[in-house]
Amino acid sequence: MVTRKDIAQMAGVSVSVVSRALNNSGYVNKDKKKEIIRLAKEMGYQANPIAISLANKRTKQIVFYCKELENAFNIMVYEGMLETAKKYGYMVMIQADLDFEKIKTMMVDGLILPNEFLAQMYLDQVGRNYSIPTVCATYGNPVSFSRCIPVVESNAWEATNLAMNYLKNNGHEKIALLMPYDYNVREVRAYAWKSLVQYTFGDNIEKYYLGISKEGLGNDPRVMHFLHEQSSNYRIDDSFFEKGELGAHIFCERKLDATALITFNDEMALGFIKSIKKLGYSVPNDISVVGIDGIFSRRYTDQILTSVSLNPKEQGAKCAEKMIKILNGEKYKYVSHVPLKIIEGETVKKMN
Repeated sequence: MVTRKDIAQMAGVSVSVVSRALNNSGYVNKDKKKEIIRLAKEMGYQANPIAISLANKRTKQIVFYCKELENAFNIMVYEGMLETAKKYGYMVMIQADLDFEKIKTMMVDGLILPNEFLAQMYLDQVGRNYSIPTVCATYGNPVSFSRCIPVVESNAWEATNLAMNYLKNNGHEKIALLMPYDYNVREVRAYAWKSLVQYTFGDNIEKYYLGISKEGLGNDPRVMHFLHEQSSNYRIDDSFFEKGELGAHIFCERKLDATALITFNDEMALGFIKSIKKLGYSVPNDISVVGIDGIFSRRYTDQILTSVSLNPKEQGAKCAEKMIKILNGEKYKYVSHVPLKIIEGETVKKMN
């Protein structure tokens, strides 16, 4: 294996001069630098990436700390990170083990977190005493960070408003909400929906909120098999599709007269549609459905799901771009926003 010492002997210079020439750092005579680079190529010299990382204190690696890898939304966020990072010569790895102490042992330059709840949990457990450049994808939820973190936000409150307005423009007035959490959850989709339907439903508003959780359904045995783990305020391992299926049964049992339904995400919408059809309902003739996500799998059913796209790939791309700017000492916006839009499908009926 050719070393820098071998090149230095051939070029008649010191090893430090060869290092400056190959790293493009520090002064080296122009002609001598050209000769050193030529010799390195001819001799088949290959730099040791680990040695370079140690010398530069930079690994060119970022970690995306995400447990819910079965969720297509997170995969699309990750794809956006990969595409952007590649342009700048960076890699993005996934850490799916919910153990923040492991971050301290990883050779990475920065950390990207998938939501504000996990970011709050990270800061409370590790982030106060351990400093690594951190960026967080957020959705407008009410959390309190113990220290500042740059964020890229897809605002779920705005997404819920878009869904409500779209349905109302199509003639729907009674619009229910399907969520994986109970009625009192601190989540912006729930807050936005409540503010918009309070006048319509009045004292019956809670009846039209389908909260598929142990807290929301009490001792209902059908919800007990969901592993609804909680740590701080962060919920993990939610079976969104299955909760959507159960949501269809609860919708029928309550005999709701809602003509439309907004769901927490697209996976819940797909589960609801599958189950509600088995129960004899027609989508969208009997019930219109709008998801919130915009994931690719919304196209893989017999009816394309109408959804509010949170633009996951662009959110991931902006997270990676912001992180690389931080690492390179460039200027960046502390808060960035991702544009949202309605993606029309085949699950909403025009009532007027």
